[in-house]
Amino acid sequence: MKIDILVLNYNGETLIPQCLPSIIEAKLFSKNDVTVTVIDNESRDGSIRVLESYGDRIDIIPHENMVFCSFNDVAARSDCDVLILLNNDIKVEPDFVDPLADIFMKYPDAFLAGPKVLTFDKKGYEGTRARWRIDKGVFKSNSRFDGYEYLIDKPGYTVQAGYGAFSRKKFLELGGFDDLYLPGIMEDADLCYRAWKKGYRGYYEPRSVMYHIGQASFRSAFGMYKIHKLSHRNTYLFMWKNITDAGILIKNILWLVPRMVFALVRGRFEIPAGFFEALFRLPAAVKRRALAVKEFRRSDKEVLEAGL
Repeated sequence: MKIDILVLNYNGETLIPQCLPSIIEAKLFSKNDVTVTVIDNESRDGSIRVLESYGDRIDIIPHENMVFCSFNDVAARSDCDVLILLNNDIKVEPDFVDPLADIFMKYPDAFLAGPKVLTFDKKGYEGTRARWRIDKGVFKSNSRFDGYEYLIDKPGYTVQAGYGAFSRKKFLELGGFDDLYLPGIMEDADLCYRAWKKGYRGYYEPRSVMYHIGQASFRSAFGMYKIHKLSHRNTYLFMWKNITDAGILIKNILWLVPRMVFALVRGRFEIPAGFFEALFRLPAAVKRRALAVKEFRRSDKEVLEAGL
């Protein structure tokens, strides 16, 4: 199987030496035909100099900074079977590639193969045995649902992963990551949700292990207030674009005013700010919804119950 490991980099001069060597080692360890490509999103630090020090062990592609959407162009030019998408703050175990690749050999409906992700110090579990739910009319996703502790080391379904292996054919069929969410947050949930509604599945493979620092570049670029505002903005955009269940949408509307009032009382101004920013993007979300629903084969209820 031909596999491209794509590593997204922005100002990762200090992160690259901590993480990239493990990915290069994994390339050599795999029984598959693996290449490692670093997509540099207009870094302003010494990233290119550091990357060039690895010579022909990696490929380097300079790219306009489109955050996760930069993966789309590179995936379209690839001829691989499987894309493994990583950020510059991830290091991996040497044998992490092949268990993910095996998922696509075993399951024809596989869109995603999600690894077990631990914190960078290897002490805590981060994901990606994820589940979705609707809470007071709002979509939420997490890897710490009730009973998750007993499933960390067991293979099964997963609904979402920001980092992991993807069928390149299905990734491109779905249009990749949607720039509606730029500069980021929720674009991975959007892609995986559309894949499940189209009839594909995500699989969790705990034999594949990686370690994640977590929002290293994103946090330094935006700060926590803007990150929280983006999260709320993009959650509304996600729902307006992807949710077709009338009951869920009605509940979302009914909870809107109480949610905003409660946020203002608590001083959480990023919540209403995110909502009003989402309103400006509502026309674009509606247009993309019209295209997306044509591909849906599963109901929201079926998808939200996936992996239970």
